[in-house]
Parts: sequence; C-alpha cells; structure tokens
Amino acid sequence: MKTGTVIGRIVASKRLPELPPGALLEVQLDYPKDVVVCYDPMGCGIGERVMITIGAPAAWWFAPAHPRVVADALIIASLDNYDTPTPMR
Repeated sequence: MKTGTVIGRIVASKRLPELPPGALLEVQLDYPKDVVVCYDPMGCGIGERVMITIGAPAAWWFAPAHPRVVADALIIASLDNYDTPTPMR
C-alpha cells in the first residue's frame, strides 16, 4: 500500500460496460513522487489524502463480480489523519 494526494480527475466518456460506478483520479504518491491513475470507488476529491494499492490486489477487488475489468491501482481509503516521525520510503 502507498499513500498520496489526489491531484486530478480524469473524464472518460467511453468506458468498459463492466466497470462498476467510480471515477479515475490522478494521485501524486508520497514516495516515490510518481503520479498514478487510480480507480476510485469511494468518491474522493482533489486535495484529499488517500491510501492506494497497486498491482494484483487492486485487480482482485473487481473479481468475481467484474472479472473482465483490468485495473492496477485502486484507492482503498481516505485518510483523516496521517502522523509519521520519519519521511515515507
């Protein structure tokens, strides 16, 4: 899992019909400082701090209800508070 901040919303007028309700958001990761496009089933907004999962665990969230959906980044939490004594690595 990784943490980051939502920095943008992607509008896609054509999507797979199997894709459940949700949005595509750009997330700036805390470390490394990459930008990742994430599927958001929760309704997060720009500026919101989030936790994401990447890879197979993100894809597993869609199965078995949506086995044809391929996604490799998923927002799994909106962070209310985040305290760390050292920089994230």
